[in-house]
Amino acid sequence: MTEKRDRKHAGRRRVLLLSAVTVAAAVALMPAAGSVASGSVQPPSAGLAPLPATSLGQGPFVTLLFSRTEMSAADNCVEDDTNIATLDGTVAPYLQSLGMAGTGTLVTKRTDDTTRHCTHYNDDLTASWADATNLAQNYGWSFVSHTATYPGLTAIENFTPAEAYAQTCGSEATIAAHGLPGAAGMIAYPGSYTKNAAVVNLQTQYGQNCFDWGRQYDHAQKGVNDLATASTTPPYWAFPVAVVGGPCNDATQPCYNVHIQNGRYTMPSTIINEINKMQPGQWYIFQAYILVTGTNPKYTSNMNRWDCTSPNPAEHWTNITVRYCYSDWQKIIQAIAADPNITVTDPQTVGEAYGRPF
Repeated sequence: MTEKRDRKHAGRRRVLLLSAVTVAAAVALMPAAGSVASGSVQPPSAGLAPLPATSLGQGPFVTLLFSRTEMSAADNCVEDDTNIATLDGTVAPYLQSLGMAGTGTLVTKRTDDTTRHCTHYNDDLTASWADATNLAQNYGWSFVSHTATYPGLTAIENFTPAEAYAQTCGSEATIAAHGLPGAAGMIAYPGSYTKNAAVVNLQTQYGQNCFDWGRQYDHAQKGVNDLATASTTPPYWAFPVAVVGGPCNDATQPCYNVHIQNGRYTMPSTIINEINKMQPGQWYIFQAYILVTGTNPKYTSNMNRWDCTSPNPAEHWTNITVRYCYSDWQKIIQAIAADPNITVTDPQTVGEAYGRPF
């Protein structure tokens, strides 16, 4: 169906191995595109079968995924950075200071040369190609596909072969043509319907032939992927976990009853507990959207609201899933940085280490 890809672009697979990183004494680095951060690798636990040797060691591995690479917030499509941890101004430099880099997803036909695309009810701005290039060249980020146009389920169910190819393999080719590392690592299918038969068929017929992994939501997985199984089981799904906003977790506070369609604010301790349980041979995909600080500004039309001011994360809340407190996200990142066994890397590096896609 597709020609074998040239997956050896200059700089794509350079690996940066770090000694144990601590939050209190982080070393500022500028990783090369496609680089990873890790400490020493420990042997598998006693009593377990030996894990296959890979170029990355045995892990565990973590990918820091940023859905749609949302650079900042907007008020009726006018950028408003007030109390936003912008990707280029705050998040990427912070990760770089810990020897880490993120992985962004891109909807390729909604990515413009220099203009940020307005999405999510005119409240969010996604990266331009210039933004993605800056993040890749200066902060070591990688980029994967979020399809070409972010199609709805009805469209996917009615794709012609040419349309299916354009949404999958074509979107990978577009990212690679812009000189960005990691394009073959993953395709992130949109929406809550990733288990629908039409999406599974799209991954089976196209996605698995162009990408190492296809993103599928499965809450039971809690973001943990056992690579011995994932790398040998077509059509090669990878399961993320997302930190999401919602009502606070303190039932004594008014914020406990903040209206939201579903869910509750993700406690950072929930994610940290999962990270602390990770074993060699496992890969954790940790997904975020727009990270916020303080309280929301007085928008004209943007209806998003939040309060991250309490020292107690149980009292943090947002009224939409795609806003999360930056301070809580930092707690999670600090837990990752404090574990010398964890290697932070991108999906393509994991795929190549585990024999994907051919």
